[in-house]
Amino acid sequence: MKLLQAPRRAAVRLRDRIDAGLHSRRRERALERLASIRPESVLFICLGNVCRSPYAERVLTSLGTPGVAITSAGFIKPGRPPADLAMEVASRRGIDHSDHRSRVVTADDLREADAVFFFDRFNKARLRVAEGVRMDRVFWMGDLEPTWGGRRAILDPWGKPREEFERVFDRIDRCVGELHRAL
Repeated sequence: MKLLQAPRRAAVRLRDRIDAGLHSRRRERALERLASIRPESVLFICLGNVCRSPYAERVLTSLGTPGVAITSAGFIKPGRPPADLAMEVASRRGIDHSDHRSRVVTADDLREADAVFFFDRFNKARLRVAEGVRMDRVFWMGDLEPTWGGRRAILDPWGKPREEFERVFDRIDRCVGELHRAL
């Protein structure tokens, strides 16, 4: 098993180095695309809609975006509240999303959203085969980070310690701040 893990880790490190070199150009292109779209609706998508996407939704909403509809969704298990640590870390940042319940993204959500933001490669793979998605309106959330965050993906903190939620939410805060300025 360890023999298989070493090449995988090397591939991830190589991908991260390539992503680091491309970050400023990807960020510039994402901001240009957003400016050309002038979104009136934003959809955040993550796997379960209980950690990253509902937090991003509430942060952007709290910043005030008149005329922009903001929502979030996931790919699995509707009706769940945010993860306990997600609520706790968000609450310490002034974000209350205790009333949120997860929902599964629909083809209509994807058709109607002017801009769809996802967090990791798994989300992107699911979006590529989803009905209704317009890939020209789909963005990596990590591409909006003002400076290189060490990795393009903003990984799922589900099941991880509080420190990981803090790191993930720090990155989301920075990216959502850039998105807010672009809107």
